[in-house]
Amino acid sequence: MTNTPQSDNAQLLIDLLSSSDPRHGLLQSFPQTDARLSIQQALASDQVAATPELLQSGSELAHALDGLIGQLTTFREISRCPILAVTGLLNSGKSSLIATYLSAKNRARVLRGLGNNSGTHRFVLWLPKVWWDNPDLLSTMTGFLTNVFGRRPELLSEDPEEAALQYNGSMLAQWVVQHAGPTDSHSVHSESSEGHAAPGSSNALNVPLIAYDECLDDLKLGLADCPDIQTGFYSYAGSSSTGQVLAQERRLQLARMGRLCSAFVVVCKLNSLHDDGLLDILTTLRDAMPSVPRLLAINKLKARYAPATVLEQAQGLKDRFGISEIFTAYDFRSALATSRLPGRPPGMPVQDQENEDLPVFFAARAETLPSAEPLYLYDLGKRLDIGALSYESSRSLQLQLKTKTLESLAWLDKNQRQQALQSADAWQAVADACYEFMAERDSSGRTTGLRLQASPAIVAQMADSLQKTAPAWMRLSLSIDRTARQLHQAVANSASRFKILQSASQSVTQLTKRFRRGEGAQVVTPQRLAQAMRAADKHDALFRLNDEQLTNCCEQAMKRFAAEDTTRLDAQQLDEWSKQVWQGMSFKDKLWKGTQPLAVLMAPLLAAVLIPIDAGGTAVLVFASTKELFAAAGIAVLTTSVATGGETLSIVQRETPWRQLSDLFAIACDSLRLPRPELAELPSTNIHGSNRRLLASNLESKSIPDVVAFNQWALDDTFLRSLRSTLQHLG
Repeated sequence: MTNTPQSDNAQLLIDLLSSSDPRHGLLQSFPQTDARLSIQQALASDQVAATPELLQSGSELAHALDGLIGQLTTFREISRCPILAVTGLLNSGKSSLIATYLSAKNRARVLRGLGNNSGTHRFVLWLPKVWWDNPDLLSTMTGFLTNVFGRRPELLSEDPEEAALQYNGSMLAQWVVQHAGPTDSHSVHSESSEGHAAPGSSNALNVPLIAYDECLDDLKLGLADCPDIQTGFYSYAGSSSTGQVLAQERRLQLARMGRLCSAFVVVCKLNSLHDDGLLDILTTLRDAMPSVPRLLAINKLKARYAPATVLEQAQGLKDRFGISEIFTAYDFRSALATSRLPGRPPGMPVQDQENEDLPVFFAARAETLPSAEPLYLYDLGKRLDIGALSYESSRSLQLQLKTKTLESLAWLDKNQRQQALQSADAWQAVADACYEFMAERDSSGRTTGLRLQASPAIVAQMADSLQKTAPAWMRLSLSIDRTARQLHQAVANSASRFKILQSASQSVTQLTKRFRRGEGAQVVTPQRLAQAMRAADKHDALFRLNDEQLTNCCEQAMKRFAAEDTTRLDAQQLDEWSKQVWQGMSFKDKLWKGTQPLAVLMAPLLAAVLIPIDAGGTAVLVFASTKELFAAAGIAVLTTSVATGGETLSIVQRETPWRQLSDLFAIACDSLRLPRPELAELPSTNIHGSNRRLLASNLESKSIPDVVAFNQWALDDTFLRSLRSTLQHLG
């Protein structure tokens, strides 16, 4: 068929859908790479789909697009071969209509008669002889049938008795087409060695029959004789399906066969116009190929019904299902039938092989003028331009492609919105998990403040400040305290911490064990952090990571945070806190602290620093407030509101832990391969009864290789405009 602007636009649309060139398709925006996917690829990619449900629906769309693109591509090859599909209910006269188009020899190969054993139970494709003699065209046709049905077609036997068995649902292995490629398409072979269905198999409906007839040459039209569709009848031999199940199977196959056909003729009787089976067929055809002409052929009419009366009865169906034309044929058993007939069209046979009159279908008109030329169904191929039906079929496929493309764009838009929601859910889950370990709560569960990450640098700051602000008469003893020296060594030289752990005082080692048991501090391991993230992930935003991967990501994040956290306490505010600590002590306590080295005061600080060493060098973070640390050491005087509560506590722990929380969150995002949120997207947590947004981290963003927790893909704006413009021109 000659290319038209519509077909050119359809081809351009196909190219745009399947292209992943630098200017086309989807670009991976996070992690930022040069990777691109075509729309077809993206719909079925688990790296693009935000959820398993979207992956399922996207894969279905991709499959539908692939099918339509394949059909349109193949259609370019078979567009010269419009095929008229004939379907209907059992005993409606469908096979008699088929027979009117065929030669006397081939009419004998069409199974006709009453009852289920004389019904058509397989698709039979009748082709003009000139098509059959064209190897390339026939190869394309048989290849298309193989693709649609999933099985190679079977040649209709020349023997009428064998052909009747095939029509009725039996498979004759010796007639199965051997090749669907550009070789001798007439060759056949036995399939018994390949495990294909034997005669009588329930898979017969999936294997179409194919034949040719020279009488179709002048009509320039192929015929598809479709299986009878009728509920309440038993299936052909070998099939276990009956009734509604069988009817539904055949309707589904009819929709698949519709991919090949250029128009449909539905044959029924007048008393079947409101039959559920007929309505189901018309619904299937309308939905499967919405733009392909549908013709209704009402057979075996009694002479008392005028064409205008029949047309009036069928008008509701015509309007409801978009039927192009209503054809009527009268029952020749009625002596008055000839009075209703306008005559037979030239070339149409009068009788079949059983000497029974063949039906004459002509278009019903509300008023028939004496001079009006009758329109015969037999002349359908002659009346229409050779490309008219093919154009309509192609047009239908193009409209379906447009519809599926629009659905695909809607899917991509929904997926992008879901990705944004998923990002926000993941950010909140990570923030909540980190916050859970840092939040200090009262007995009612209300957050009263944030714990500090007891890093060596911060603990050293606190120790130095306490020592510096101590009364002058105490400084000498404080400066020579062994525990204090250990603390400074632990901070200054990480390599010596294992030795220090061995020589640490008994009070320090005991506190270390207590802290690890969760008494006085929150000791966080990668496993605990991963579990907290899972618990906080209410919407399964981190579903791409299994538990092992998530734990490994948490370990990487904690190691990096321990190494790169540069947060420090404000020195001036810290000294103010230390002074208030000393001022809050009684003289007796000061005397005791001065005579007893600072081991008691420094022990909990040193214990917090040494916990990771006691854990065997694994990634461990310790979060604790000064109140918790000193309370665990039994230093009651430092747990008063003067020393560690109220305003004094806020001096030390006002912004420092908040900065630590924000940095830990940012590093966790990097390790999980989540994009860091923009300033307005930063998650919030509740503290002191009000929500507060995390701070933007100043730490460098670093991604962890081989971790795929989150991907972002987006359509290029220029490409999207080009795609929408093509869709508009497609109609």
